[in-house]
Amino acid sequence: MVEEKVQAQQENVTPEEKVKLLQDELRSLMAQAEYLRDQIEAVNVLIDDLYASLEVLDYIAKEGKGKVVLVPIGAGNFIKAKIEDTSTVVTSIGGKLSLEVPIEEAKKTIETRIAALEQVRLTLLRKLEEINRKINEILPRVREEAQ
Repeated sequence: MVEEKVQAQQENVTPEEKVKLLQDELRSLMAQAEYLRDQIEAVNVLIDDLYASLEVLDYIAKEGKGKVVLVPIGAGNFIKAKIEDTSTVVTSIGGKLSLEVPIEEAKKTIETRIAALEQVRLTLLRKLEEINRKINEILPRVREEAQ
């Protein structure tokens, strides 16, 4: 629909105006592409964090009891703590609420979150691909009209 509107506008405009319209559309698409890349990066960071959580839970469940670990207390500061119970984990359930659940349940929840985020990432990648395709269609037109 946007392309049809731009095309209709371009039929009644000077070559200079046509170039400006194409450049405006190109800038808009490039901004959208940059936004999507930022969103994809944010999703990747979340997925990486969740995978790291899974690794820690696997280690704690298998070998954690009695181990001394460093617990972050904020601003890059840590305290030493001894792991006594490896059967449960306190996990966020949203809205600043947490719940103590068995480690296996927490792992399943994390795996579900990862799967959902991977679907989000796939959707964002498809949108980015579509926008990049449009950019690649418009670039030659801008060059052609500019000459």
